[in-house]
Order: sequence, then structure tokens, then C-alpha cells
Amino acid sequence: MIKSKFVWDTKFTDNQIPDEVSTSLNLTPIVKKVLESKHITDADSINALFKSKDIDHAPTLMSDMDKAVERINEAIESDEKILVYGDYDADGVTSTTIMVKTLSSLGAEVGYYIPNRFTEGYGPNKDAFMQAYEEGVNLIITVDNGIQGHDEIDMIQELGVDVIVTDHHEIGETLPNAFAIVHPMHESFNYPFKYLCGAGVAYKVAQALIDHPPQSFLALAAIGTIADLVSLTDENRAIVQKGLEVLNQHCPVAIEALLNQANYKDDINEETIGFIIGPRLNAVGRLDDASLALELLMTEDIEEASFLAEQVDAYNVERKDVVQSIYDEASVIAEEKVQSGRKFILLAQEGWHEGVLGIVASRIVEMYNLPTLILNIDIDQNHAKGSARSIEQVSMFDCLSENQSLISKFGGHHMAAGMTLPIENIDELEAALDAYVQKLSQQYDLSPKKTVDIELEESDITVENIQDIERLRPFGTDFNAPLIRINNIRIRDSKAIGQEKRHLKLTLGERSIQALFWNQGQLSQEMMTDESLSFIGKLQANEWNGNKNPQVILEDLKSDHIQVLDYRSKNKVNQLKQIEDELAFFINDSEDKFGDNYYYYGEAIDKQYDKCVFRDLPNTLDDFKATLKLNNVSQIYLILKHHQSIYFDGMPHMSSFKNCYKAIYAKKRVNLEDQGMMLCEYLRIKPNELKFILKVFLELQFIKEENGIIEIVPLNEKKDIQSSKIYQKREQRIMVEKHLLYQDFDSLKKWILNELA
Repeated sequence: MIKSKFVWDTKFTDNQIPDEVSTSLNLTPIVKKVLESKHITDADSINALFKSKDIDHAPTLMSDMDKAVERINEAIESDEKILVYGDYDADGVTSTTIMVKTLSSLGAEVGYYIPNRFTEGYGPNKDAFMQAYEEGVNLIITVDNGIQGHDEIDMIQELGVDVIVTDHHEIGETLPNAFAIVHPMHESFNYPFKYLCGAGVAYKVAQALIDHPPQSFLALAAIGTIADLVSLTDENRAIVQKGLEVLNQHCPVAIEALLNQANYKDDINEETIGFIIGPRLNAVGRLDDASLALELLMTEDIEEASFLAEQVDAYNVERKDVVQSIYDEASVIAEEKVQSGRKFILLAQEGWHEGVLGIVASRIVEMYNLPTLILNIDIDQNHAKGSARSIEQVSMFDCLSENQSLISKFGGHHMAAGMTLPIENIDELEAALDAYVQKLSQQYDLSPKKTVDIELEESDITVENIQDIERLRPFGTDFNAPLIRINNIRIRDSKAIGQEKRHLKLTLGERSIQALFWNQGQLSQEMMTDESLSFIGKLQANEWNGNKNPQVILEDLKSDHIQVLDYRSKNKVNQLKQIEDELAFFINDSEDKFGDNYYYYGEAIDKQYDKCVFRDLPNTLDDFKATLKLNNVSQIYLILKHHQSIYFDGMPHMSSFKNCYKAIYAKKRVNLEDQGMMLCEYLRIKPNELKFILKVFLELQFIKEENGIIEIVPLNEKKDIQSSKIYQKREQRIMVEKHLLYQDFDSLKKWILNELA
């Protein structure tokens, strides 16, 4: 049995697409299933999805757009200095690029400013605003920030500098006193779609200022939309679809240089943005000043783009190394916290890079499915600063709000937050957050969940069906790629692949479907040919040498029956990684134990375990049967180590016993050192057989031995050779080897499962 890491939530919708709608829209069965899983079942909604590229809401519907456009045009006509104030993430630098290029194309005298994550933090900054004022800036336009900059905006506007806020983040109880606020969520206006990203809002401003914005703006807006994980529905979907077309047909030189640096040559899709472009643009601001990423996006020169892309890529490599280094340290501490019973993981240490703590927190959450806060301790500043990530069942915003008195500053939402707090409050905050989640765990199930969209049969996994599903792309937040479930499919082959054998590759079913499970290479030792398993995952077409084949990227798997795993041969044992799982117990022979989870055959098992490892061969089959029934385990590993095998030597024939006795009787005395080999040749037996026969004779007192001299002992009573304990022990050992070592595995497994039943 392999237990799933997640609860598979299979709450399928009862709503069905009417047959007439399905027929009129030529929906294939697989597309019909996917749409139904997403509750898109009426003709209008389906049509809107397929024609979402046509969605382009009028920019003038957005709050204060007319007022902002009028002020911008006035500034351009009056040769006023304009500053675009951006942000240091991918959405921030793409929105800054769109705004600056828009204003430049209109002849504006425009500059830009990206705050430093570490020295200035997110959003409006008084010092930066004052610097702009001193340099003669008359108009500041914020992009991807500003909606929470009340004090800073009040200060600069009192000095006569107008501020236009363009933002998409949550609006607080009050609005800043800016000249204009361009925001899709503004309650006083009725913009049709509320969930644009910063680059999306900047693009709408560009539309309001320019009749036909450059296509490259769509590419930038698509990057910001994907990288910022906003809802991929309605207008965002249209922006991404059109932006991907631009990226594939007329890729901006900056993005092309970035992809070349990453050695990426395939078609560009939303995954390309999510896993290659976005992380590289984000990496700069995570480690240093993000202006380098902005410079790359601003350039139109191929050589300069290549030079800047190389530097951006170097930051990404460094970011990965920094993340791995911190994660290696953090995961050790996290394991200790989990073992101690913590339900909220708080990790704090000096010297951890603040820019990547959110990534590390996400990886810790992924490992333990517990809300996690990771802090860097800054002794000089006397504070700790970091990032938190949560699970679906726990609101990070709520649990931090309850303990706000311990925190100097924090901001965030249900799944993530950032904060600063005094060093001396760390322990108290850890205890309070853990108590909060402990209490919550008594009321709600905090087990990790995966929502399954559709159940399929093996026959459904075809290239044609995968291509039909891909016609629904792009996938992303609120419109995820469908998570499929397949039940009871046979394992044909399994192996660990990749660097350090980190990943699992399976060949499944009668159609030999290829499946990959990232970072789960250790599971290869639990996979046995012809066993069956169930899995959840996402489909993709794998193209190799011009041929396309279906492939599954697994997200979880399980097997509902007890697994019997065969590691009896030396080759297989060498492939078996050391089992240190606390849920495993080991059965050994009379040798010394290696830990509390080692037991002898027949010994009572005093704890509940999940895995049983038969490390050593038992003396009898009864010992093996008794131990089988001592624990309700899901996996049984058969290693069955032994010093030597006697199965193929067998038991000496009864005539060999008789002839040996007669030979000794005839000679009266036998010197084993001088006459042992002669006796073997006479009896036509091997030396080990002779030793065994003589041991039986000694036990039954047929002979006596002193200093290597064997003599017959007169018999007082008749004794059966088979009554010898030594004889019986060898007989049992041969039976044990026959059943446990040399029986074919299918028959052995069937016998074990029958014994358990």
C-alpha cells in the first residue's frame, strides 16, 4: 500500500452541458468533461471562453481614467517632468516599461524609479518622492503600487506634485488623497473586470493615451499577468492570449535575449512565462536593485539586450543557489519542529537572504503542508524580517492579525504575507501562531487536498485528447489545467532518473503510458512490476524525434492494497536506498539490534508501523508467519539476508547416515584430520555433509568425539535419525529457503497475502 500525500477531492459537478449545446459547438467528449468540471456549461459561457481573445473593455470605464489622461496630456504639453514609480517584481518592471514607453512615444520628459526591496521596501517612499520633487518632477505616476501610500502621497501633493495612482492591489478602508486613482476595483466606478495586474492596468492607460499601442505592450502585459498569478479569466485571458501570439510571432528583443540565454527554443506559452521568463525577471529584485531587469525590458538594441540578459540570468542562477542553501538549513530545523508536534512552522536565523524567504517558505509548506513563516534576523537593525506562506485551510492574514501586537508591520492575504517584528518577540509569536493553528486543527481537517477535475480511463489518454484539452489554453489561476485521475493501472516499469536519481519515471498500462513524478525518485524502490496503482496528474504531449506520445506529470499516487516488495537479490538490495523511515520496523535474526525499531522473529511489536522490513532470513516458516501477523502494515520488504544457503545441498540421504555409521563401527576409531577425506570419498559425500551427519550422531549419542577422534558409543536404545534437533533444524531451514528464497516472486507474494488474509 502506498498512501497518497493529498486527499483527492472528487466533488464533481452535477451540471452537464446539454447535448444540443455540445453538438452545436462541436465539443469533443474530453473537452465537454473539462468544461463541466469548471462549471462552464451554458452556450454563452462556452462561447465567451472560446472567444475570450475578443474581450477588450473600454479603458475609459476605469476609475479616474479620463482625469488621469487629461493630466498626463497637460504635463506633456507643458514640458513637465514626469516620474513613473514602479515596483521590483516582474509585474512591477513590466508595468513600468509599458508606462514609460507610452509616455516617451508621446514626447514626454519621463524618468522612472524602482524602489529597493531591502532598503526601501514596497510602495511609495517619502525619500524617493522628495528626491523627485528636488529634481523638478511635477507629476508622479505609480504603477503596480500606490493604493496604500496615503502619507507619502499627502506629503508630496502638499508640495505641489500631483500623483496618479495606477494599481490593482486590494483597496483599504480609505483611498489615498491622490490627484487620480486608476484602479479596476474602485467601487465608485463600474469597470467590467476587477482582477487586472499592474501591467494590465498600465496597458489600459496606454490604450487611453494612444490609439494603437505597440504589440510589444501586450507581450509585457501577458508576462505581468502570468507572473503575478492574477485570475486568468475574462480580460486577463484575452491579454495573455494576444500577448502569447506576439511573443511567438514578433518577440521583443529583450525577451528573445532572455530566452536565448536560457537555451529555450520551443514555442512560448504560459508555462514559458511562469517557469522561465517570470522567475528571471523576479530574480534581480529578489537579490539586488531591480533596475537591471527594467533596463533589459526597455532596450531595443539586440547587443545590449544580450548583454543585459546574461546578467539577469546570472542573478537567476545565484537566486537558485541561495534558495537551495537556505532551504537545506531550514528543512533540518523544520523537521525538528514537526517532530516536536508543531502545527505552525516558524524558522528564524541570522544571515538568511530576505529576498528569497518566500520561495523557501513555499517549499517548506509543500513538504509538510503546514503554514510557515521564515525570518531573517538582523542584529544591527534589531528586527526580524521575512515571508510567510499558508495552506488553503489557514488564513495567514487572520492568524497574523490576531497577533498584531507582536508585529511591527505586516501585509498580505489568505495564502501569503510579509512582515517585520522585534527579535525579542519571535519566540512569543511562534507559540501564539502554533496555538492558533493547533486550535484550528481540532475544528477542521488540515490534511492537504487536491481537487480532481475529471476521472478518465486508460483508453482516454491519447494525443488527440491531449491536443483537444490544450485548445483551452492558456491555463492559470482560476482556470487551471485539468487535474485528472486514473484508477488501478498496472505498473510495467519504474526507475529513478535525473541528477542524483531525484525523479520517478513510470511506464503504465497496456498502452505503455509514460508518467513522470518530479522529486519522488525514492518511490522507485516501492514500485513493483504488475502491481497496480491510482494516480492524479496533468496530461501533456511529449514530442521526440518528430513523434508525439501522451505523457502524464504526476501530482500524487496511491496503491490501496498491501505491497510485497522483492529485494532478495544482491542487485536489488544495492538499488534499495537505506530505509530510515520512522514508520518502518525491521526483523532480524539473533544478531545485535541497530535501533528501537529492530525486532527479533517472534518478538512482540510494541508500536504501530507502516512498513515491515524482513531484513534477515527466519529459522522457521512458523516464525515468519507469526511475525507477518503481528502488525498491520501497508508495505512488506523482503531482503532476507543470510550467511550461506543449504537449499541446493539438500538433506543427506538416509543411506548416507547408515553407511557412515557402519564405516565408523567397522574401524572402531576414526581420526578426522587424517581419515576425514577418505571417509567422504568412501561414502561419496561432500565434507559439509559429513560434518552434518557427525553432528547428528553426536547429538543422538551414537558417537563420541575427543580431540578429533571419533568412536562408536554402545546403544542402550534405538533412536530415529529424524528425532535429532539438528536434523529437524536443517530440514526447517531447507523449507524456509525453498519458500522464501527460491520460490518465484508471484507465488511467494500470493502465499504471503493469503497468510495475511
